[in-house]
Amino acid sequence: MEYQIEVKELLIEDDSLTLTVMGTIMDEKINSHFVSKPKLILHFDNGVEDRRIPFVLSNVIHTEGKCYFSGRYTYRLDLLFWKTRKQFLPFDMYFNFSFVDYYAEKIQANFKPEVCQVDKKFFGFKRYENHYAFLPDKKAILKSPARRFFVKLFDKIIRFIEYIIAIAMLPLFFVEAVLHFSGVLRLPSRFNDESNSKKFVAFILWRFSNVSDCRVSLWTFKRWLFMRSFGFFKLFKIKKNRITFISLRRNDISGNFAFIYDKIKDDKSLDIHFILNEHTISFMSFKEIFDFTKYCATSKIVVLDEFTPMIHYIELRRDTKLVQLWHACGAFKTFGFTRLSKPKGSPQTTQNHRSYDYVTVSSTYCKKCHSEGFGISTDNVVATGIPRTDVFFDEAYKQKAREKFYQAHPNFAGKRIILFAPTFRGTVKETAFYPTEMFDVARVCDSIPDDYAIIIKHHPFVNDVQPIPEKYKDRVIDLSCESELNDLLFITDVIITDYSSLVFEASLLDIPMIFFAFDLEHYINERDFYFDFKEYVPGKIAYSLDELIDSINNEDFCTEKIRPFADMFFDNRDGKATDRVVKLLYDNLR
Repeated sequence: MEYQIEVKELLIEDDSLTLTVMGTIMDEKINSHFVSKPKLILHFDNGVEDRRIPFVLSNVIHTEGKCYFSGRYTYRLDLLFWKTRKQFLPFDMYFNFSFVDYYAEKIQANFKPEVCQVDKKFFGFKRYENHYAFLPDKKAILKSPARRFFVKLFDKIIRFIEYIIAIAMLPLFFVEAVLHFSGVLRLPSRFNDESNSKKFVAFILWRFSNVSDCRVSLWTFKRWLFMRSFGFFKLFKIKKNRITFISLRRNDISGNFAFIYDKIKDDKSLDIHFILNEHTISFMSFKEIFDFTKYCATSKIVVLDEFTPMIHYIELRRDTKLVQLWHACGAFKTFGFTRLSKPKGSPQTTQNHRSYDYVTVSSTYCKKCHSEGFGISTDNVVATGIPRTDVFFDEAYKQKAREKFYQAHPNFAGKRIILFAPTFRGTVKETAFYPTEMFDVARVCDSIPDDYAIIIKHHPFVNDVQPIPEKYKDRVIDLSCESELNDLLFITDVIITDYSSLVFEASLLDIPMIFFAFDLEHYINERDFYFDFKEYVPGKIAYSLDELIDSINNEDFCTEKIRPFADMFFDNRDGKATDRVVKLLYDNLR
């Protein structure tokens, strides 16, 4: 692929690096309706850790045979490395570049910026042919101990004075709250709790916090208690045989955890604990806080299956290993730091995700994606496979799942089954939805052969109910609130999805797929993918309901794409992913 990339501006002020980059791609395939965007990755390496952080491109223009792109973004140099951040090691920065099916690391580019301003206050700087080098100045970054002491002392004096003033104003805050709740003054919309007493207290604490610059709430107290509790339990020794499993996704032992536990539960030498609930610190009871911090402080291994925000409020002990059994296969939709500047993307200034010692993924191809998304070294990403996919190679389990389904739904026997399983729209659980009107059940049933039956399975975050006309209730069922999704795959003949990671599991079973992507360009702008959607999805893309119906009637599923897709995202298809993850755990116990 022919391309040119230029660094137009490079500014280093204190601990921040600001880059302005422009580039051009020349390829005859490019046209004005092209949806794929180039991806530029900053690749940092200090010899011990490496970091891949996306460069945010704010402008991308496709024309006939060319793509122009540019962007400007600021990065914190002092927050690149977490394991070695107190060692102040020198590090290098390269550019990685990808577009559609092209990917290259440490590329050649024009690294001589037109504007270059470096204050050399905290970081020394040099430019080489294909990278930049940075040398942290430890003394300058830490400043003098005396200066730090007096700055902190002055800050505490100011905070104390503000605190005393806020206490003196409490009667005024009380009167103001009464006026708001009596209707004389309008209550800010942020106070939407159902309990008036809670709203009343929350309003007074909010006004107190505004004046004192000291956040006073149950949440701040619980977070303080959480951190102090962890500090207390750190006084106890780590139990070298203790493994703690933590999940905010489930309240029972299921998913990847179930497969791991089944392999190790009979080992009497292990001390195994589970913390399974949907509670973040705000909603934890005091007992839950003590249990969580106790087991995090005294476990040799802590295992997660999802982003767990409270684990990043504490700094686990050096001898404790944090293992992320990420719940999704492959690398489809972008997540974590890859979503810099996008809605709900992790900002570079947080420690979120970066404390993982190991992340298990389904293939070597996924390593760079998860390294980038989690802001961790590629060495911390291990291609073990995903434990819960082992059932796809267990014929007895699959047969049992089929029998269970047909016993519950005998009228589906002998029919060709379509599984409609889209993902949600929105950014988080609280705002998740699916535009159910886009999938008109009546129109689809009227237009396809009668021997097709449809199972609807919306994402767990979606509360929208898919309308099912009465006349089609013998052919259409909604199992969104029940059934294990993987089990439904064993009775499925065709899948209709959009951007769900279900495609990875489906590719293991060679199930024909249709991608109902009516909002593809909008979804790319809001969320984006790790690979070119049009190029790599293992099935037919339908942009409208008419195209979807035609694809079903003509059995046009592009099934030739399935095997290459599975080869890319699964290194081993042998049903032994659980064994490899268990070996990883035992290796770290030793």
